[in-house]
Amino acid sequence: GSPIEGDQTDYQEDDYDYGDLDDGAEDSSKGDVPATLDIAMPPPYFEENDLRIEAKPGDNVVLNCDARNFQLSNAVMWYKNKTIIANGQNAIGHRVECMANNSILLRDASAEDSDDYYCEILPQMVRQHTTLRVGARLSILCDDRDVTDRSQTFRQGDHHKLECRTYLPGENTIKWSFNGLRLESSPEDIKNGVVILDNIDEENAGVYQCLGDDGSRDPPHGMVTVDVQYSPKVSTHRHHVNTEEGHTAELYCNYRANPIGRSYFIKDGKTLQLSEKYSLKDSAHNGHNRTTLIIREVGKADLGEYLCQVENAIGSNEVKVHVSYNPETPQFEDMKVEGTKVTMHWLVRSRQPLSEAILDYQLTGSYTWSTVSVLQTHRHNHTEGIWKITHQLDLPRRGLWHARVKAKNTHGWSNFSPDHDFQIEDDDVVAPDMDLPPEQIMQAGIGIPRGAASAIRQLPLMTVSCGALLASLLLRVRL
Repeated sequence: GSPIEGDQTDYQEDDYDYGDLDDGAEDSSKGDVPATLDIAMPPPYFEENDLRIEAKPGDNVVLNCDARNFQLSNAVMWYKNKTIIANGQNAIGHRVECMANNSILLRDASAEDSDDYYCEILPQMVRQHTTLRVGARLSILCDDRDVTDRSQTFRQGDHHKLECRTYLPGENTIKWSFNGLRLESSPEDIKNGVVILDNIDEENAGVYQCLGDDGSRDPPHGMVTVDVQYSPKVSTHRHHVNTEEGHTAELYCNYRANPIGRSYFIKDGKTLQLSEKYSLKDSAHNGHNRTTLIIREVGKADLGEYLCQVENAIGSNEVKVHVSYNPETPQFEDMKVEGTKVTMHWLVRSRQPLSEAILDYQLTGSYTWSTVSVLQTHRHNHTEGIWKITHQLDLPRRGLWHARVKAKNTHGWSNFSPDHDFQIEDDDVVAPDMDLPPEQIMQAGIGIPRGAASAIRQLPLMTVSCGALLASLLLRVRL
């Protein structure tokens, strides 16, 4: 019995020990292999780390999480900005659905869904970002790109198309405005919500607004700000500058440019350099940039034509300024109409005394100008070379009239002023209708003193030629 007992005891102990060794060997073997494989596998990664998706309201949008080397040991987390929206295959929110490939489906997208989304692969914390933009109820497209509430920079001469699209259930009318004013287009363009910008220039720069009028109190709307880069626009009000020997002359040009331009003056084909003779002054004037050339101790060699040239990255432009001793071109100042009497005023710059002034006037339809000449002129002692010419006419003919003036000083004549057009209405004419041609009207008063001219107007019409002229052409200096 004992041996059996001993044999039984030995058997039980051998079996127990064998079992322990076997189990331990299997556990050790099975545990080591996977650990070695995990270390050898490369980590997950994304071929693109940043994606962008454009969607319309109501769309179902798939946000991908396409990771390479994704393993069973990896887990996926989805975030909207910093808020978790999915954990593995478990979505948070009724409009988010998890897909088998770790992507998510966002149903019935709205403008509020526009944000930065990203999926994160754990435990490596590798991320792929997706920027989702869901168009609002209204979008503005430029050449089929969404530019709603953004800025666009165009170049002079470009061609672009602005299109306003609405995503509304009912009927609506698209209305465009530009810088606060209603923008008119062709009926077909309005119907399609399109604004065509052809041969773009400076005047096309500004704010374009689109409104989808659906009859509600809060209709959808959007805007786009357009900036235009253009070559310089150069101008001057004084194309002729009067000066005097030994004096200082100033000539200027105004310009606008985008991007900003560089200005300089040219004479006889050479760019003028800063010196004791020449200096430049830059300033702002009525929304323009102004460059002024100052010429000291003027002599005959300084007379002639100057070019003010301005250039930028888009192009260049120039304006001509002529320096001489002759009077500058007269500028119309204002006029006053009292019944049949018209009083007009011009300003003339001249450092030298004026010796004569001529007024031309013409009725529309006439082939020739009528002329009034003044041989004596006066200037106030305290003026700085600014003369004021005042002329009064009695015009019995209705219609559109034109008048121009030129002046003469000790060196010569100025150019004629630009024509000034003015209308004599029927209600302003009290004299009987006359058939004299314009070149014969109002010549009776020329060269007659003011009192005599007044007396002539009181004579019968048979004695005085129809349409007597009140020829009081006064040349006086502006006080």
